[in-house]
Amino acid sequence: MSRTGLQKFGVMAPTVVREPTRDRDNILICPECGHPVPKTKGSQRIEKPDLVNVVLAASFDEIVTFGWCCDRHPYDIVLPMRAGGSDAGALIDGWTGVKLRFSDEHVRHIPVPEREVSEHVQ
Repeated sequence: MSRTGLQKFGVMAPTVVREPTRDRDNILICPECGHPVPKTKGSQRIEKPDLVNVVLAASFDEIVTFGWCCDRHPYDIVLPMRAGGSDAGALIDGWTGVKLRFSDEHVRHIPVPEREVSEHVQ
């Protein structure tokens, strides 16, 4: 989808962060439009993340997470993989879990590279 509006002037809207959703065939889909997104699995960027930790929130205008995205909208929709807690036990080494407030106002852990968090919190 063509992105227009304020983005063409360099103004970025906050990323919409949603829980990953699956259809009746167990295919990962965008919860906003229902478009399949399994091929987008990888590192995703969240603009203006609503981080729960005050120190982290003050340090990040953008954060990297692991999951999926849908770019069929005038704004990004990111679907972070479940981190499994602050140790990000659901992922390989090198990732940590940080609490983020999703668009539905629920707070969940999302995976973030440990290196990125340690660089900002020193």
